[in-house]
Amino acid sequence: MSLETFSSILNTKYVSTASFDVERRRKGKLTMILIDQLTIYYGFAIRRNSNSLENMKNEIWATLFHKMSTDKNPQHEKCSESWCEWKKAQATGSLDSFHHKPALSNEVFEAIRPIYEDLSRDELLNRCLGGYTQNSNESFNSTVWHLAPKNYSSGKKILQITSDIAVCNLNDGLINVLRIMKVMDMNIGPQSYNFCLETDAARIQRADRSLTDAAKEARSSIKASRKENEEEFSNLEGQLYGAGIAD
Repeated sequence: MSLETFSSILNTKYVSTASFDVERRRKGKLTMILIDQLTIYYGFAIRRNSNSLENMKNEIWATLFHKMSTDKNPQHEKCSESWCEWKKAQATGSLDSFHHKPALSNEVFEAIRPIYEDLSRDELLNRCLGGYTQNSNESFNSTVWHLAPKNYSSGKKILQITSDIAVCNLNDGLINVLRIMKVMDMNIGPQSYNFCLETDAARIQRADRSLTDAAKEARSSIKASRKENEEEFSNLEGQLYGAGIAD
């Protein structure tokens, strides 16, 4: 797997931790914005330290403790001065005027710490050394949300199933879907078999083909548009579930 896959897994794990406790999200403890921030920080930690496993792990944890820091309890020992505002203030002697933003609660920290422990294991991060990347359209997160779109109501069981299918697809391609069908005693016709083989072959060809700057820009624009639609849906969802709405 590539670092995009790992970052996407992290984002999906955050969502599975947060999306089934709506009340906690409304109190601002584990918001979708915060989930996106932590996922981005995770990706940055890998990209900035793609030649050192130890530095990679340190910065992954540094970003989490950075978010846990308060004026009374700063936790920036692992932070780098290149991105940590507290470290910059310390270097310039201006800590007296520095104030932290609202920190992660201990409740949220305990909820997401197992995610960091799981995705900072040596055997996983070793695969990211060198900063390898892949087509983000085929990333883990993208695959999950194509199978279970965010703007449709999907329970925890559905998300777990789609996550398992996404892992199978990213590891070995659609041929794994045929194996799942076989386990379920489903009949697999020649057209289905050939479709999976051809699709997997095409995916490999696309992965080998470098994207132009124009294509990257177009993908970013589409992704931003989808993000706006999801935010609008989230706002509408909050209104529909507001206090007294059924009175």
